[in-house]
Amino acid sequence: MSEKRVVIVTGAATGIGKGITQSFLDAGYSVFAVDKTSMVSQENLHYHQADLSDLSQISPIVDKCIETFGHIDVLVNNAGVSLGQDFLTTDLATWTTTIAVNQTAPFFLGQAVALHMVEEKIKGRIINIGSVNSISAELGHASYVTSKGAINMMTKSMAVDLGAYGIYVNAIAPGIIRTEKTAEGLKTPGRVNAIANGIPVKRAGEVQEIGELALFLANPKTTYITGQLIVIDGGYLSYCRAD
Repeated sequence: MSEKRVVIVTGAATGIGKGITQSFLDAGYSVFAVDKTSMVSQENLHYHQADLSDLSQISPIVDKCIETFGHIDVLVNNAGVSLGQDFLTTDLATWTTTIAVNQTAPFFLGQAVALHMVEEKIKGRIINIGSVNSISAELGHASYVTSKGAINMMTKSMAVDLGAYGIYVNAIAPGIIRTEKTAEGLKTPGRVNAIANGIPVKRAGEVQEIGELALFLANPKTTYITGQLIVIDGGYLSYCRAD
């Protein structure tokens, strides 16, 4: 059994999930990293390949993490998909996949991890990764913004039901973040201007900044914050512009 605190991070191979994984490793955690991509494990980092659109793969994540590290202290539900399509063109396949990965998987993985925490009397932490789209819609992403809106209320429900067990549940709502996927797009003139004019701090966020916030919420000393959606967007949602 690992004497270190143990965290499960989904969608851990790239982007925000990769940044969160590195932040927890740097802080001395053992990380059980889940992703559709096969990755090589190393000291204190065990990769587990799973497709979260398939509910049958949820229980093995928890079982394998316990087998590998002995217990679970923290879950970060980060994995997500954004498949585009506006309200008028969204088809059933897009809707079903988006809801399965972004909403159903975090719910039932959170449930499975919470049951372990309750049984082992672990005062755990669950962190759901939402989005500024948990609060504000974006043109042409109907299924995505619907799923991220659900993350907000799911987090509150989890926090209410799990508070008596000493399990704290919060969500992080990132704004525009620089990742492998977004890096090139952020260099385009339109995006550069949008960031300069629409974000008060005049830049995109970095994955490490999401990781540091996740670490704060996972800290055992963070004991009176639960059921919250914490926005980390450089002031984007606070800035009401007329031009």
